[in-house]
Amino acid sequence: MTVIELAMKLLSFLWVPLLFMTISCENDLATIKSLTANENTPLSSTYEALLTHTDSGLITFKLQSPEINQFKNAEEEYMEMPKGVHITFFDSLGHVKSELSAQYAINKISQKRMEAKNNVVAVNSKGQQLYTEQLIWDQNSKQIYTHTTVKVVTGNKILFGEGMVSDEQFQNWEILKPRGDIEVNSFNSEDSIK
Repeated sequence: MTVIELAMKLLSFLWVPLLFMTISCENDLATIKSLTANENTPLSSTYEALLTHTDSGLITFKLQSPEINQFKNAEEEYMEMPKGVHITFFDSLGHVKSELSAQYAINKISQKRMEAKNNVVAVNSKGQQLYTEQLIWDQNSKQIYTHTTVKVVTGNKILFGEGMVSDEQFQNWEILKPRGDIEVNSFNSEDSIK
């Protein structure tokens, strides 16, 4: 048997399995996507993230998180920060206006709405501190609010209540249903409500 005949026999043995493999293997892109796609699987994940947001060249806020996962499903696109978040807000001169931290946050991008949960703390430039378990930042209305229990520390006073609304820098805030002892310096019975 010559070398050419031997090579031809070898190719004929290899040709049949190769032909079978190309005919039997079909990669349908839709099938592959359905097997690998999962709504609980992030499109991207970022670790030890530091995001800086600017407006007209000025830094408006910095967001830090140990992990940011970005998701997109049929209804919406959102970013989840399952290991916590710390946001620092700046004024036009670059001074810190307020800070926000929480153990969990989710930012719904199309709604421009971020919800922070679990040990939420906000501090404004006056040093006033807000403690709550849930805080929503509505970027459209430029407000932060909650309907849960709040504690606000202002210098030598501690205020408690249910619900709170404020501007997004936590400068002008109001407890919706305050509770607890309220200190009154003077009381005139003529000024009381009749």
